[in-house]
Amino acid sequence: MLGCALILAVPVTNAPFWSGSAFAQEGQEEETTKVTGISEKVYRKFAEAQEFMEVEDYPGAIRVLDEVKGNKRLSPTEAVQLYRMYGVVYFNQERYRDAITAFETQLKQEGISERDRNDTMFTLAQLRFQIEDWKGAVKILKDWLAIVNNPPPEPYVMLGSAYYQLDQFADVIEPVETAIRIARERDKEVKERWWLLLRAGYYEINNLKKVTEILEILVVNWPKKDYWTMLSGMYGELNQEKRQLATYEAAYDQGLLVKSAEIVTLAQLLMQAEAGYKAARVLDKGFKQGLVDENESNYRLLSQAWQMAAEYEKAIEPLKKAATISGDGELDIRLANSYLNLSRYKDCIASARSGLDKGGLKRSATAQELLGMCLFETDQFEDAKTAFRQAAKDKTIEKRARNWIKFIETEQDRIDRLNESLKAARLARDEANSQ
Repeated sequence: MLGCALILAVPVTNAPFWSGSAFAQEGQEEETTKVTGISEKVYRKFAEAQEFMEVEDYPGAIRVLDEVKGNKRLSPTEAVQLYRMYGVVYFNQERYRDAITAFETQLKQEGISERDRNDTMFTLAQLRFQIEDWKGAVKILKDWLAIVNNPPPEPYVMLGSAYYQLDQFADVIEPVETAIRIARERDKEVKERWWLLLRAGYYEINNLKKVTEILEILVVNWPKKDYWTMLSGMYGELNQEKRQLATYEAAYDQGLLVKSAEIVTLAQLLMQAEAGYKAARVLDKGFKQGLVDENESNYRLLSQAWQMAAEYEKAIEPLKKAATISGDGELDIRLANSYLNLSRYKDCIASARSGLDKGGLKRSATAQELLGMCLFETDQFEDAKTAFRQAAKDKTIEKRARNWIKFIETEQDRIDRLNESLKAARLARDEANSQ
């Protein structure tokens, strides 16, 4: 037996979270391990297999390793190295289950050192992840964490991820929080994805307060659009409306809100806060920039915002556009009502008639009443009475409609008497002038 040193480059790459077969324990430096107890013949075979691996001739490497395996008198150290190399070859071929079998066999060898055992266990945890054997990964990671000294934060994150895949959401939290604590204690980076995993765990158990706290950390350190909008949503869930609006406005001010639905949402939040003028400005700007969809709903919202801001004239144009798009007459009637409030009676009549012609009204009697009022204001008394008679067919407004009819008839009588008086006065004047 030769006391020679065997150096094998056998890292497991493409792991779920990081590369490398495992982590050195904290406080220990990486060092080259001198492997003794390997005969010159076996050493040469391992070197030959290594050469095949370097040129990615994996069948050739396996053929050589099988020759070594056929030796019934392998030393414990040789057996450990043999199954380690089998595991790496299988991994590089993406034969992950075979790799698992090889590394598990390595663990059973008497000659395996504590360091090699720990590294191989962690490698097996990664491979269990690779084949989505979450339960197997959890078991190995828990066993591994129980025996290593001063483990780094990453394996705890890996354990939390496995629990998440198993829908064991409450179990996600402790290992991820442990990872964050260790990283902070050692002045290491707490990675964004760790916070995301922790947020997901808390969200799944409906701890919205914790979700909100994590999102507050995310927007400070990684101010992405999704985090701003999610944080705003969480404030809404917690009935913190002022913070909800302020957060969404912050995203808008940073130019992060560029979708129609996002701008509309901001306008709605502003209107809920009774900031109608600002909501109208946001929507109007969105329309001009081509960001807000030109549909009935959005034009109607803009009109409502201007009305809330007491800008009644400005509310007309978007409401007209909404009414034009709409397939029923409801918005035409609403537009007619706006015209009535602005004393634009001819426009009111046109819109009311348009709404009645389109149909689909929830209460056509109310529309007829509105039409009658505008017709009355333009002295179209007979047409106004006709509209009020139609309105009177609805029992809920029948009395009011008939009162309008009586009022119009009274007004007509007053005008008739006035005209008669004027006529008589003119006759008297004409007679006096003729004498």
